[in-house]
Amino acid sequence: MYRTRKTCCALGVLILVSIPVLDLFVAAQNAPSPRKLVYKVAPKYPRELKQNEIGGVVRLSISISPNGSVAKVSPIGGNPVLVDAATAAVKQWKYVPADRPTTTEVQLDFVPH
Repeated sequence: MYRTRKTCCALGVLILVSIPVLDLFVAAQNAPSPRKLVYKVAPKYPRELKQNEIGGVVRLSISISPNGSVAKVSPIGGNPVLVDAATAAVKQWKYVPADRPTTTEVQLDFVPH
């Protein structure tokens, strides 16, 4: 009986110690690996906004295909006119190829000066 209790306690401790390690492993598996940007197109600043000194920040979530092209762009925030300009540019970006698709966020700053 003593041996069984000792074995159960040891297994319980082993499980409790293993859970954080497994969580880190799963998080590392799910975390997007950084992909190096190899070709970047600057967004075209909408003339009306630039003339009126209207700037802003656009944040986009992008999905990068294994061949390095931008497969999907989803806006996170920003002026809708600037989002359109940023999206058109980011769709032309190219990344280093990888063995699987990745997702990352990008931020583009529009400064009228």
